[in-house]
Amino acid sequence: MVKRVLRKIFIVFLILIGIIILFLAVSIGVVDRTPASEQSGYRQTFNELDAIDVVTDSSMAAAFSVGYSKVNLTPSSPVALAGYGNRRGKHYTKVADSIFVRTMVISNGVQKVAIVSADLLLIPPKVTQALEQQLPSTGFRIEDVFLGATHTHNSIGNWGEGAAGFIYGSYEESMIQFITSKIVTSILAAQENMQDAEIRFGKVANGEAVNNRLINNGPEDPFLRLVEVHRKDSVKLLLATYSAHATCLYSRDLELSRDYPGKFVDALESSGYDFAMFMAGAVGSHKPGAPEYGWNCFDWMANELTTSVKESGRDFEKVEGFQIRGFRVPLHLSDPQVKVTPDLKVRSWLFRSALGEYPVDVTGIQIGNLIMLGAPADFSGEFMPRLDFIAEKSGKHLITTSFNGGYIGYLTPEQYYDNKYFETQLMNWYAPGTGEFVMEVMAGVIIKTQKPRSK
Repeated sequence: MVKRVLRKIFIVFLILIGIIILFLAVSIGVVDRTPASEQSGYRQTFNELDAIDVVTDSSMAAAFSVGYSKVNLTPSSPVALAGYGNRRGKHYTKVADSIFVRTMVISNGVQKVAIVSADLLLIPPKVTQALEQQLPSTGFRIEDVFLGATHTHNSIGNWGEGAAGFIYGSYEESMIQFITSKIVTSILAAQENMQDAEIRFGKVANGEAVNNRLINNGPEDPFLRLVEVHRKDSVKLLLATYSAHATCLYSRDLELSRDYPGKFVDALESSGYDFAMFMAGAVGSHKPGAPEYGWNCFDWMANELTTSVKESGRDFEKVEGFQIRGFRVPLHLSDPQVKVTPDLKVRSWLFRSALGEYPVDVTGIQIGNLIMLGAPADFSGEFMPRLDFIAEKSGKHLITTSFNGGYIGYLTPEQYYDNKYFETQLMNWYAPGTGEFVMEVMAGVIIKTQKPRSK
């Protein structure tokens, strides 16, 4: 009798081992080290970039007009927090400071674009899809709306499907509709108060407020990039971007908060600006340079960055030309391969089953000689010197942001591909050199805007 029971247990054990081995065989594979530049989608992406007309006819335009709005994005009751995986979907316990959608609409009388930033970890891909369906009724296309986020790690979740739902709270379609409706409302509100305006660009370094978190004493993108608007009604607006992650708070902090970008925006609006908004720049590999984290980090970062803005006033340059255009360049990527070890990966079918798959693009808008480019990722600040050089050589001002409505993980330099840090192993989801691939697409857009329109 005992032998019979033991035999059955042994058989069940062998079956379980077989199932585990079979599952590992079909779900785990060897990392493919074929560079992104040698993948089939590389040439397809550049063929589509070549076909996009990013040069606009501004002969009928003679001036800019700008509208702005701020719409509260705080839910009526607590929801899951998004930002740190070890929270496992915990709800926020109180509202430390309300979250918002902030928008500028810019027109030259012929074309118009909207710049939208939300106090979110990122713009969820499902929200982008919903906006693509809803925007035409407002007079905008998705190509004309430049999306970005502050990347606060203490904002609302419940917008991710599959594994993202496990980490950031179970997926709720109502949250997608809630965020989408607030963005649409903000765009419409900004369009209602348009005034003639002058647009200026500023760029000022503050290397004290940011550190490279991937490589000790590694390269940094230290620049605040600023768009200042002076309207004829004396209203003064500012858009600021910066490369430090909004991670002043810890995972144990369960309050809803905008993190340091909120304190920074509030400080700007208390020091001469009627309206300010913030977008996360090239934050991949970059962290706040504050001497201590937690709530004190807010004040330190806000003071550092606000002081830099005040000192940069004399350096603002008027944006030249009146071109306005929004565009998207579809990215055709390799199969995803999340690395579980330096040499082993999760197979693409399992990744797609866990996180889904959405179209991703490099997004952009041109406003005169100002180019704004958006990446569907945590885009590394280490790519910025090359892009800045190309822009300056082309006579362009450049702003690059992350979290443009799609998400493909971290984009970091290929030389770090085998680094065991989570940015380059767990969160580097695609082929080696994918960061350089996206950077090349951005560079191609900058160069393409120099070409004259074909007759």
